[in-house]
Amino acid sequence: MSSPGAPVGPEDVLAVVPVKDLGGTKSRLAPVLDPAARAGLTIYMMRRVVKAAYEAGVGAVCVVSPDVIVLSEAEKVGAAPLLQRSAGLNAALAEGRECAVRRGAGAMFILPADLPLVEPEDLVGLLREAREGVAVVSPDAGRDGTNALLVAPPGALERFHFGVGSFEAHRRAAARAGLEVREHPNARLAFDLDTGTDLLRLREGEPGGEEPRPS
Repeated sequence: MSSPGAPVGPEDVLAVVPVKDLGGTKSRLAPVLDPAARAGLTIYMMRRVVKAAYEAGVGAVCVVSPDVIVLSEAEKVGAAPLLQRSAGLNAALAEGRECAVRRGAGAMFILPADLPLVEPEDLVGLLREAREGVAVVSPDAGRDGTNALLVAPPGALERFHFGVGSFEAHRRAAARAGLEVREHPNARLAFDLDTGTDLLRLREGEPGGEEPRPS
């Protein structure tokens, strides 16, 4: 592992927000929300994440999705739309990485779209860790998944490993790539909205925030 290099300012960071096709989004919420409600919730959370990233100071946000409605909504909040050509989340992020490299970004900042509690200050704290040769990983509440990942430079990781066990998988991959690995736990970043139980917790205020209200 090489020593970390110069700090990467937030203005040199490209945030990448992947979003599924609205027809299949949030399928685990199907027992409690109909398709239209799930689509509306996805759009609401995506817009909120994009706005939080910009308010945290990132230079640009790219939304990657196979869904043209998602991309149109992303443009309305200032994100660059990238039509996903490949299949799957990790392949979508590889397309986002290529975009970051083409733009000459100093770091790539992956943010899932299903973070209903995230605030700009949560991202500011993580962005302060950005340095050349560093990967910053923020785990989910169970320390199994990855709820945010910052990599500098953007092309440092050959593959992404989102899915079951991704927190440790990303830590190992970053170490193999010679990056210094930093863990950045954050309660609001750790809460993602996937299941009916998650939605109930959010409505009851257990995670520490108000229920999102899709517009």
